[in-house]
Amino acid sequence: MNNGVKAADTLKWFAWITCMIGAVLFACHVSDFRAENFGLMAAIGFLIAAANIFLLSVVFRLLHLEPGK
Repeated sequence: MNNGVKAADTLKWFAWITCMIGAVLFACHVSDFRAENFGLMAAIGFLIAAANIFLLSVVFRLLHLEPGK
């Protein structure tokens, strides 16, 4: 396993952790839906960050594929 695949796997785990944190924060703060609700805004930020980290993990994996595999 090369370093690119290891980096992609690590990013995938970070993305899952970020997504879970965002989901828990969202579930705790969704009842008070307004812009001043910091917990809800942080939850949305965590969920958006998780999607971006997932995207980066896919890009890392694609960039480090061996030709012919």
